Amino acid sequence: MVKLKTFFHERINKLRKEILTPRKAKGLLISRSDNFSWLTFGARNHITLNTVEGVASLLITEDSVILLTDNIEKERLKSEEFYSDIWDELEVLEYNWWEGEENALSRLFIAPAKELISDTGRYDTSNLNSRIAPFRYALVEPEIETYRQLGKDCDEIFWELMPKLSPENTELQVQGMFYEALAKKGIEPLLTIVFGEDSSIRYRHNLSRNITLGKSVFVSVCARKRGLVVSSTRSALFELNNELIEQHRKNCYVDAVAIANSLPGNRLSRVFAEIRRAYKAIGYEGEWKLHHQGGIAGYNPRELLASDFSEYVLEKGVAVAWNPTITGTKSEDTAIVGEVPEIISFPEGSHWPVIKLNANDYVIRRPDILVL
Repeated sequence: MVKLKTFFHERINKLRKEILTPRKAKGLLISRSDNFSWLTFGARNHITLNTVEGVASLLITEDSVILLTDNIEKERLKSEEFYSDIWDELEVLEYNWWEGEENALSRLFIAPAKELISDTGRYDTSNLNSRIAPFRYALVEPEIETYRQLGKDCDEIFWELMPKLSPENTELQVQGMFYEALAKKGIEPLLTIVFGEDSSIRYRHNLSRNITLGKSVFVSVCARKRGLVVSSTRSALFELNNELIEQHRKNCYVDAVAIANSLPGNRLSRVFAEIRRAYKAIGYEGEWKLHHQGGIAGYNPRELLASDFSEYVLEKGVAVAWNPTITGTKSEDTAIVGEVPEIISFPEGSHWPVIKLNANDYVIRRPDILVL
């Protein structure tokens, strides 16, 4: 088994070769939470969930990797966040919280703004994040294993909670139930939005409201652990509605087409074109215009959205999360690109009722709408 520190050094060397050296900089400062977690296989440098930049940074030079952290965070990072074999590869520059990171950098560089590049632009450095971001897309096996477990956990939470819901629950109550269940498994709820009967018709992005669910509900989560984010949606009816069931299954067909075309060598724009054709085939030609359809996932809920202009070519190990919607319904899960796409948030052992759909010569499993 390849050790994590081997993958860590591969990533560091890639950044040196393709980002640091060509720009003749003396150091690359990594402070974004997504890049920090990607480099360290899940260590968190953030404190609040809404932050883009964390409280610790990695400084990559030609011959070292230095963790810059204040006296508040060092011991927690070492004990709780870093794998030991990666921590052992780091030099650590600790500074007092009142001194600040910029002063710590001045111990190493005469003019940080001129000598360094970064993924944030902080301290007047050149911001190279747009060049770094694509390096995050293709995941290696240890990350995919983490992702599988996260997907399984999310699927189990849906199965635990959705059958307990009633029409009298408010969207905010349901949101709180999911917050609690995710937290019990050490999962960060980046997004939990609940769509009752009214909201599913009104909004594509419903920030949960203090209104009762009514006759139907679907819940969407973006759930993060070790930096990786699973996006998934499940739907339920409180009374039989054959028309909505049929619409849900048509919606799932569009999702199945997207997943079945998420193959190595396919451009995102090609998958998007297949999605548009699928909408037309089921009689909902214009619905794609009302909401983005998803795209590449990973260390963000969506790293890159698919459109007609998406030139990125999929490769093995890339995570995708498609989310086609028809007014009133939605289908969404996270999958790993391979010769056979693997839906990590709807595993084979799921208790959820399943629809099997044929698309692009594959049989794609999608979660059916649950009738309670």
